[in-house]
Amino acid sequence: SLSPSHPSGMGSRVVAVDTNRKEMPEKERSPSKGSCMTSFALFPVYITCICANAIFQGMIVNGFISTSISSIEKRFNLSSTKSGIFSATYDVAVAIMLIPLSLYSKRINKSFVIGVGMIFVGLGSLCIVIPQFSEGNYSVGSLQSDHCDPTRDDSCMEQPVSPWAFPILLASQLLVGVGAAPLFTYGYSCIDEFDAHKRTGKNMALFMGVSTLGPAIGFIGGGYLLKLWGDIGKTDYAELGVAGTVDPRWYGAWWIGFVVAGLGCIISAIPMCFFPRKLYDTDERKKDDVALTHKKLDVDYSGHKWAYFKTFQLFLYNPTCMSLIAMQTFESLVMNGYITFIPKLFENLFGYSSSWSAMLTGIIVVPMGVLGNGIGAFLASKTSHSFTTMMKTTIVLNLIVVACSFVLFLRCDERPIAGVNRGWSNSTFLAGGTCSGHCECDHIFNPVCDQRSGVSFFSPCHAGCQRPLDHLTAVDWSGCSCPDSFHVSKGWCTVDCNVTQVVFFSVFAVMAATIFSGGPILQNAALRVVSFDQRDQFICYGWMWMRVFGSIPGAVVFGMLIDTTCLHWMKDCGDSQKCVLYDTTKLSLYTFLFTIITKLAVLIAQISAWKTYVPIKGSDSDEEANGEMRENKA
Repeated sequence: SLSPSHPSGMGSRVVAVDTNRKEMPEKERSPSKGSCMTSFALFPVYITCICANAIFQGMIVNGFISTSISSIEKRFNLSSTKSGIFSATYDVAVAIMLIPLSLYSKRINKSFVIGVGMIFVGLGSLCIVIPQFSEGNYSVGSLQSDHCDPTRDDSCMEQPVSPWAFPILLASQLLVGVGAAPLFTYGYSCIDEFDAHKRTGKNMALFMGVSTLGPAIGFIGGGYLLKLWGDIGKTDYAELGVAGTVDPRWYGAWWIGFVVAGLGCIISAIPMCFFPRKLYDTDERKKDDVALTHKKLDVDYSGHKWAYFKTFQLFLYNPTCMSLIAMQTFESLVMNGYITFIPKLFENLFGYSSSWSAMLTGIIVVPMGVLGNGIGAFLASKTSHSFTTMMKTTIVLNLIVVACSFVLFLRCDERPIAGVNRGWSNSTFLAGGTCSGHCECDHIFNPVCDQRSGVSFFSPCHAGCQRPLDHLTAVDWSGCSCPDSFHVSKGWCTVDCNVTQVVFFSVFAVMAATIFSGGPILQNAALRVVSFDQRDQFICYGWMWMRVFGSIPGAVVFGMLIDTTCLHWMKDCGDSQKCVLYDTTKLSLYTFLFTIITKLAVLIAQISAWKTYVPIKGSDSDEEANGEMRENKA
């Protein structure tokens, strides 16, 4: 029999050479010496290509979708419910695709599937823009003023769209979800399969770190494109009476990013389709691999009639496997909630504008993601010889996050807002009050501040301000009739809390870097605990749990918690309404509770995985000792 470090065993377990395992013909596993792919079917080329695909996928899914959702709602007259369905369709498609991916993982060329999948992502990205051109030009409608106007018409003008525009948007998201599923399932297993286990942590960190660049490019590029007129080349916004980006009727060129990223996806996917099932330098790279497989998972069901279901039953009944999956699911739950709503959290805790909050999120998350993944790569390389050491490391990192989460209680003092915590009673103010009751302000929200008194108002209309000379671009209003509002300026009043902000964002940055640093270690542990032949099924099985119980409900749960802290709902077109003011005390508390509960659940799962793990050999300490000996020899 072969030793655990033999390349043919791929570091999974001790197996018989010819009797118990069916080997693929060599010509199907790696390129022949005469092949033109010999010089290119190498791991450095492979990791470069797959990282390029991850960048374009991140640009579309986590970048342009996030920055364009409000423009898509405006262009195609989508309600918040429909936009939520549009966003969730991606996760549903990924979850469904995980079943065939796990079923056929041993029968196909995984690199080819990744390439074909990314072509689907590109096609889906291009399909998103089809309604943009099939629906005709954007209908501008009339401008609703935000000053005191007793003759205001509150009727809403909705954008006319055909009934099949929304189904096309959903179909495009299905294509993107179906195509992206192989990238982060087969992608992980291929990276581990084609390089030495001791470098898996570094490779995972590189893959995850580069993946954060896509959303960053999407946020920055998408923000710039939204400053361009959406019907560029078809209509002139000035001729339509739109005053520019300050006009609430403005909608940006959201679709350009999807076209560019879609074409980039297709181009970057083409090389992936030509990689063989096994790279030319794989044997040399994996010659020193050792097995850390859980003793009870060292089972081979090949040839069994119900092999697929027996494998999943094996995972389900193994406490170490389910503990690892629970860790990933709870992490996905909290991470998806944060990714969706952290800009809104910054906006309300510190009074920032929505644009600055989104930019600040990118400024913190992207560099901390790169730094965290770098730290995770270093820690993974030091702990790759022992599963228990990996678990202990993730426990320490998780405890650091728990300690840092107390920073969520820091916030600026509540700003004085007329009719809410200053002046009139809330009910009187929302009904119109005495100074602006004749102004028809119910649907107006454009916060203004009286710098002299420090009191904020929901809009110039609520402050009783009259129409300025240039009402489209006005940033100051004078002669307003309500108390504390003689002269108001655009934006909420600021509250001086510079020291609090420095402390908050410093600790939050440490918290973000620590969260990211655990990713490569956790992924490495998940790949090591199962046998080589079960890795794809285990990754897909874990991702099914992560999507169904983590990613999909994460943003919903976080959003529901945030909505419970709303102080004032404002009606929008139709029956929809939006929250314009939150109770920051409750917002801090609920965000902290959401974070601490999920992180404590992760801690319990980490301890369970550590304590229930049983290695193939007598004890994990043997592997740890062997790993230390190898490091000393090196």
